[in-house]
Parts: sequence; structure tokens; C-alpha cells
Amino acid sequence: RRARLHFDRAIYATTFSWAWSISLLASAGVLGRSEQLALCFREMYKFSKILETWHMVELTNEQTRQLIDVCHIFKAHRAARKLARGSYRWKQARGHEYLTVTRQGKERSLGRRSPETEALFERHQRERETFRSTRDRLKEMARVNKALRLNRVPLMTVKILRALDEAELLGNSLFVIGTNAMYAYEAKAGVLFESGVLATQDFDLLWDAKKRIRLAASKVSPEGLLGVLKQADKSFSTTDDYGMRAQNRDGYFVDLFCPDVQPPPEPIAPEDLEPIPDPANDWLVAAQKIDETVIGEDGLPVRIVCVDPRIFALHKAWLSKQESRQPRSRPRDIAQAKLAAAAARDYLGLKMDQRLLRHLPQPLQDAEALLAAV
Repeated sequence: RRARLHFDRAIYATTFSWAWSISLLASAGVLGRSEQLALCFREMYKFSKILETWHMVELTNEQTRQLIDVCHIFKAHRAARKLARGSYRWKQARGHEYLTVTRQGKERSLGRRSPETEALFERHQRERETFRSTRDRLKEMARVNKALRLNRVPLMTVKILRALDEAELLGNSLFVIGTNAMYAYEAKAGVLFESGVLATQDFDLLWDAKKRIRLAASKVSPEGLLGVLKQADKSFSTTDDYGMRAQNRDGYFVDLFCPDVQPPPEPIAPEDLEPIPDPANDWLVAAQKIDETVIGEDGLPVRIVCVDPRIFALHKAWLSKQESRQPRSRPRDIAQAKLAAAAARDYLGLKMDQRLLRHLPQPLQDAEALLAAV
């Protein structure tokens, strides 16, 4: 509130200064009418840029340093977690020792004891130790993350992201779209968006339906995607919405979107979420993706994978003009589009130039003009 008060005072002072300066120059005969209008439009453009950046604040040096450190340790933690999975042990059989690994209740042999299998065993032990040490370090850093207010992502969103990452679906077959992608853009740009623009009670996922084989072959439960969601919250079900979306007891929704392909993609499991086809999702599936680390409300990091912020901005701008879009959602679409575009342009050096636009479908190219006009 204090920051907003100072901002309002600065706006009033700036507006008064502009009007006073222009009136003095006009009364002295220095400016003609056309020059007055040109000067007014130029200052109004500068003013619009100030208003645009009000909805996001740059991270402080301390916040930036902490976020970089967390990302480094989290990267090592994820790598160690992947290599440390399962239980390795030596097993006596037929007069020889064999190295066995047990994963998901299934045991298999890696071979008779030898320098190679001993190296495998020692490597696994090292990775398990790295996994434990990085896990403990991230827990220690969580308190600092909270103190620095870096813990931005709501806990339910974090739980879903972790479950999808554990199942090796995130970034392979499934990508985050919608409001939750904004957390990735602010982290990558080193800014904090206004909380009102980020508030949501749903989670939108994009499924690349062409990768069904990979999706089916990964560690998905017998209930499909719904089973993965139940690892985040056991109350998730599809019974209340005829399978079109998952909902938990607190009214948090998860929607699964996919391109409009033929034949239409079927649910992964009999009672799983029904994918929602939309031709516009073809643009998002084909778009470049970003892989980012964000901080949850619990202070711990989590991985998120979503589309390029420029494509997100163009899609949101296009979406805001669709007749099927709810009127109350349109101003929010435009606000998110402008923020994502500003973060990409001003902090990531990603411009909406012809090199990008010429590869996009015409509706998204038209949305660029719409975005520049608002």
C-alpha cells in the first residue's frame, strides 16, 4: 500500500509537470497547436510504459543471488534423484554374487560381481549421498526463500508439478499453459508480477497427442493422468464433470487440452480426463518451450515447462477477442499478454520481430498488432 501511494503521488506529480510545461511553452508562443499535440502524444506513450511496468517489480540483488543458488542446487538434486532411484544390493546365487536393482517392486540383475558392477554400485551410493545432501540443503534454503518472498507458486500447483515431473511426463508429453505459466516467465525474467494477475483456481495442461506412446510407456498409474493427480491430492476425481476435467475437494480444477487431430485422442485410462481438442492448441504444441525452476509456497523449488512467453502473449491476445471467451476473462487475458510480452522484450531480449512472426499462423500474426495497440 505504501509503494502504491508513492506511485500515485509520482503519477500526479508527473502529469502536473507535463501539463504545466506544455502550457508555459504554448503561452510563450514557442509551441504551435500541432507541436503541442505531438508532444502530448509522445509523453502519453512514455506514461503508458511506466504504467505497464507497474505490474511487475525487478528482483533485488539478494533475491537474484538466492534464486540462482537454488537453481544450481536443484539441478544437481534432480540429476542425483534420477540416478539414485531404486535399491542396489549384492545377492548370493549359485555360488556367485550378483548386483541387483529393485524399482517399483520389481527386481532385476545387473550382472555377476565384477569391476564394472562394483563401479555401478559405488556410483549409485555416491548419487544417493548427493541426493540426500542436496535435499537437506534445499530444505535449509527454503526458510530464506520464504523470508525473501520468492515462494510464489501456490502449494496445489506445486504438488501437481512435482507429481508430473516424478512421472516423467512434464516436458515430454505434457506442458503447462494458462495462468500458471506466468510463474515461469517471472522467474526467467527476474521479476515479480502483481499477484492479482497470477491468482487462479485451475491448472491447464497441454498434451502433445502425437506422443501417446511415450505417455503410455512412462510411469503412469493404471488410472492414467488422474492417478498422477491423485499423488498430489487423493481427492481429485472426474465424476462431477463427466470426465472433462479433474476436481479436488477444494474446487481446484485441472483441464487437459490437446490439438484438434484426427482421430480424436482418447483418454489414457477408462476413467481418466477427457482431452479437450482445440485447433488453436496446434500453435502451442509447435511453439518453442522453456524449462524453468520456480519456488513454491513451501519454499522448495519445482520444475515447470511451458511455451515461449512471446507465443503465450500472442495466444492470450488472440484469445481475448474470441466470442466464446467469457467477457470477465478478457481483460485478464490482455493483462497477462502485456506482462509476458514486456518481460520477454525488456528482460529476456526476446522480440516479436519478423523472424518469429513469419513462422506463425496468421491469427497469431494478427494478434501481434492487437497486442501493440492495447
